[in-house]
Amino acid sequence: MNRHLLALATAAALASPAIAAEPTRLTIYSGDFDAVARSGGYPANAGHALVDTTLAWDLKPGDNAVRYSRLPQALDASSVRLEPRGKASVRGQRYDFALADQDALLRRAIGQTVTVEQGVGNGLERHTGTLLAAGNGLTLQLPDGRVKVLSNYASFELPALPEGLAAEPGLAWTIASPAAGRESFDLSYATGGLAWRAEYQATLRGQGKACRMAFDGAAMVANTSGMDFRDVGLSLVAGQPNRVTDAGYAAPMAAKSERMMVVADAAPSPEASGEYHAYRLPGTGDLPTGSVQRLPLVDAATGVACERRYETRSPMGEWQPPQPMIDPNYNRQEGEQPVIANLLFENAKSGGLGVPLPAGRVRVFDGKDFLGEAALGHTPAQANVSLALGTVFDITAERERADFQLDRSGRTMTETIVLTLRNAKDEAATVHVREVLSRWTDWEVTQSSVPAKKLDAQAAGFEVAVPAGGQAQLRYTVRYRWAPDVRLP
Repeated sequence: MNRHLLALATAAALASPAIAAEPTRLTIYSGDFDAVARSGGYPANAGHALVDTTLAWDLKPGDNAVRYSRLPQALDASSVRLEPRGKASVRGQRYDFALADQDALLRRAIGQTVTVEQGVGNGLERHTGTLLAAGNGLTLQLPDGRVKVLSNYASFELPALPEGLAAEPGLAWTIASPAAGRESFDLSYATGGLAWRAEYQATLRGQGKACRMAFDGAAMVANTSGMDFRDVGLSLVAGQPNRVTDAGYAAPMAAKSERMMVVADAAPSPEASGEYHAYRLPGTGDLPTGSVQRLPLVDAATGVACERRYETRSPMGEWQPPQPMIDPNYNRQEGEQPVIANLLFENAKSGGLGVPLPAGRVRVFDGKDFLGEAALGHTPAQANVSLALGTVFDITAERERADFQLDRSGRTMTETIVLTLRNAKDEAATVHVREVLSRWTDWEVTQSSVPAKKLDAQAAGFEVAVPAGGQAQLRYTVRYRWAPDVRLP
């Protein structure tokens, strides 16, 4: 803030206190939920939210010094905008975050007149003078010129708050008004310490493709911004816009009071919000700092078609080699590999869903039995969903490389893999095998005990039926080829 504005802020009489003319709107973006919620109720800078409120002041003609102090600790001061609705204009803006604690008061009061109380016996003595120094004690110059050093004191008193200090953090503006009267202003700012994520529950019945699912979703909203938001309208945005972050500014926690919880009787309908989806909750309520609230997000759906699938994957990654990998020991990983339980479904209206699903956690049950949980990314309507729930206990897979042959002159190599699948369950199971064929980009499965399917440019898939209490074997041979101009290592 420039010196002119500082002079105006201290010289002009303060206008009437700010009055919130309309309910505040709070828009919280998804992301950083764990960092915010796990901050132990202390103010957090993670998370992102936008606050929109309307303020009004009674102004006099000319310059008016106004102030607003109900602010979160994680306020982004550079984002603050005060827009007049009438003919008034904002001449300057300042964020005061230097608080009037004892040390700050004494540092700023040097050279000013202070009154100090000192305990003597059972009484108190008062000393008034100019403060010369403050450290392990106070040094005063008394009115008669003597210098008095007080090594200990009970209290001190200042005639006024030193310039540049505030009793609490706040925003100060100098507003020029052409006439006297009440003016309204739109205040908006960004803050951290607020985040949300979706929390879903899927309850399954049936196996394989006969699976049917009950599915619902809630929004978990965390506030550790250091401020209670009272009587606010709440919107939740499923999306994480890019932001440039900095250290922010500090301010104290807001005082506690009676609060009305944010409530909703039904899930809100998603609305477009730029490139994202917004869920606007009806009515208003309170979002106290140091809290996590659960709110409806996705209406419960029953009888959703799903598939419970067992999958195992080769341990090779999806890396594409720059040349044929002819080393016989390349990626020779043998032994046991996990079999994973997966849940698949389509987010379609025909199945009872068909709404945008914000990112969050999905907890999956088989009746009352907990099967596992998985992270769901932002999922548009009509998209297919695949969730890995955990390693299966009763189905195992063991990998072995049975053969490898290299023909340099013929520019080919062949590899034979054997996968033994064992099922200790009382019912038969089908295991979906994904094999990454990573030695070269030109490949073909020439022989297989189970029909092979090309899944993508690097992988082949197999569906292996494994009997109850028994085992089955997948054996396949893949042939790689390369052109004459391809160099070998």
